[in-house]
Amino acid sequence: MIYIIINMIMINILEEILLPVRCAGCGRYLSRPICPECNAAMPVVRGNTCSRCGKPTMYPVDGCLQCGSNLRQIDHAVAMAVYEEPLRSIIHKLKYGNGWRLAAPLGAMAAVCLAPHLASPRPAITYVPMHRRRKRERGYDHAERLAAGVARALGLEVVPLLERTRPSPSQASLGYADRRSNVRGAFRQKAMERMPEEVVVVDDVLTTGSTMGECASVLKGGGARRVLACVLARDLLA
Repeated sequence: MIYIIINMIMINILEEILLPVRCAGCGRYLSRPICPECNAAMPVVRGNTCSRCGKPTMYPVDGCLQCGSNLRQIDHAVAMAVYEEPLRSIIHKLKYGNGWRLAAPLGAMAAVCLAPHLASPRPAITYVPMHRRRKRERGYDHAERLAAGVARALGLEVVPLLERTRPSPSQASLGYADRRSNVRGAFRQKAMERMPEEVVVVDDVLTTGSTMGECASVLKGGGARRVLACVLARDLLA
């Protein structure tokens, strides 16, 4: 089974190298992973937001009806864009289509949105980790790659502060209450001498905030004073 997975991953990598690059948004063959048209059509979040969950709002708020109790441990959330096309297709390619090369440009774009909200010059950039079994199956952890893109753009390094204790079903297929129970106790802090004071947790999409909130609770319990969520997209259908 392991050899089959490895062979599939290698075939996908060779296809990406030998064949012309498709735009992850529209699928056209180009010389870049995201074409200028899709880049311009990106549903970027502009204007006021809820500082706790990143949802666009009519005026600045610190907590909204969608935050609920999931994000109490998050001090600030930054979403680059709304979870709509073409970003939806781009994220799908990043996660499921061996599109790990997308992580660097997407991470750099997210870093531009994140930078004004940092309180310290050298925060710890970490990520929502996959379970090791799922990472082996996919060949990479997309959130880890995204975090590397964010960190590189800020002149920092990724610090793996969390690990997933058990595999769990995808959150996308679950309702609100099931999402909370699905990730409860699913993360723990990695062994380290001292928890950084300011931590940025990177992921692809924030929907109900159950996963991000669970990660923030672990980090705050370990001594972090300020935890920020940095995501590519805010799903407004939550």
